Formats: sequence, C-alpha cells, structure tokens
Amino acid sequence: MKILSWNVNSLQKRLDAVTRLATDLQPELMCFQKVRSKGAFLTHIPGYMGWLGILEDGLFGGVSTYIRAGFPFDFEGQRNDMPQWLMETGCLNVIRFEEFILVNAYFPYTDLYNEQFVKDRQRWDYEFHDYLVKLTSQKPVVLCGDLNIVAQDIDAWDGISVRNLGCYTEWEHRNFNSLIEQTGLVDTYRYLHPEGRDFSYFFQNRPEYRLANQGFRIDYCLISEELVPYLKKSEILSDIVDTTNSPLLIELDL
Repeated sequence: MKILSWNVNSLQKRLDAVTRLATDLQPELMCFQKVRSKGAFLTHIPGYMGWLGILEDGLFGGVSTYIRAGFPFDFEGQRNDMPQWLMETGCLNVIRFEEFILVNAYFPYTDLYNEQFVKDRQRWDYEFHDYLVKLTSQKPVVLCGDLNIVAQDIDAWDGISVRNLGCYTEWEHRNFNSLIEQTGLVDTYRYLHPEGRDFSYFFQNRPEYRLANQGFRIDYCLISEELVPYLKKSEILSDIVDTTNSPLLIELDL
C-alpha cells in the first residue's frame, strides 16, 4: 500500500502534477494540504474518491484526502469524533480503515509577528495532542502532512533546528516531542534514512536553493510502532518542484 502526501498550495494549480503522480505511482491514498479550494470533495482526480473536502477555505487552506477506487473502505465505519475547533480549522482529515487510522494534517504555521497565528498554533498543539493520543489508543495510526516543525538539526540544511522563527521555536519542539512520546509514533523517513539529508521545503521555491540542497524537512509521515515491521519505503520526491514543498511517499506491506 502506497500513501502520497503533499502540501500542494492549491490543488487546482497542481492538478496536472497530481494526476501524473497518481498515474505513475498508483498510491492507494493521497493526502493533500493547503488545497485552497471551496466545494465538497474538491477537485476530481480520475480513479479516486475525494473524502471530507472542506466547504470553506479553512484557516490555512484546508486539507483533503483521496482514496483509490477499489481500495477497501467502509463508509459506515466512519465517525466524526473530532473536537469542534480542530474540525473548524479545516486542517484535519481522519479516516478509519480496517488496519489503521489515517490522519491527514496541516499544522498551522507560527508567524511570530502575528499574535493570532501564535495562539492558533498553540491551541492546535494542545487539542491535537489529546485527540491523537485518543486515536492511537483505538488503532495504529498513520499521520501524514505538513507539520511545520524542523524536528532535529539534521532536518535543516544549516544544521540548526532551534531558533526564534516559526517551525523552530523551543515551545514548538517541546510540544512536538511530547506528541511523539505520548503517541509512540515513528518518523518513517528518519527510521529508514538515519543520516538522510533530503529536504521537503525550499524557501520561495528558489531554484538555487534546490540545486544547493539548502532546504528543510517540515513534512512527515509518522506511523505507530505496530506498523514499523510493515514499512518498506519512505521517500521525499525532491524531483517534484512545482511548489515550495515536495511530496512524500511511503509504502507499507499491508
């Protein structure tokens, strides 16, 4: 089973690239962040069913998830137990499958010059933490998305992961580390590539930064420990340069 995750920064604008990836890679599940589109189920992608498309733009552009036709999916098995505020952000999809729960998330960016952005991220961290702990107590979880955190020094091209900037602050690190500790989730890329220096985000998508590999890793696919034995692949598709963030691809033998 393959899962693609990508902060597309407008699904409609990346539709050609998304369609190519869907055709070439044939992922069973596709998680998109910052889709920036209105309307239930959003944009049509041949061979896929859109799930939980947002009705409005959401606080940060919204997320949407696509399920390949024929992939086992129990519509009646879904339930909405998401806290109200998390649902209203448009930054979260939760879909239950037989063997795991898929969580597609966009962690709100912390703009330190905007007090409301800071408050939103802090509220998100606390509410999402408690909700994810609840989900991991029910079934193994696969969490994919733009989590807006440079988790370790190795995840920054210059080797600095803590500074007074959004994605780098000490409190963001404390909250993220607490989330990992309490849920037991495993960073799939770092698990398979302990010394890997692939990055998923390049400032303003400048070609010179990509050519010099001067980027940061802020996009993740995390899985419960129970799923680690089934993990076959975790890659950053850095050759996809349509926007600032490159897609992620994981493969689980499920």
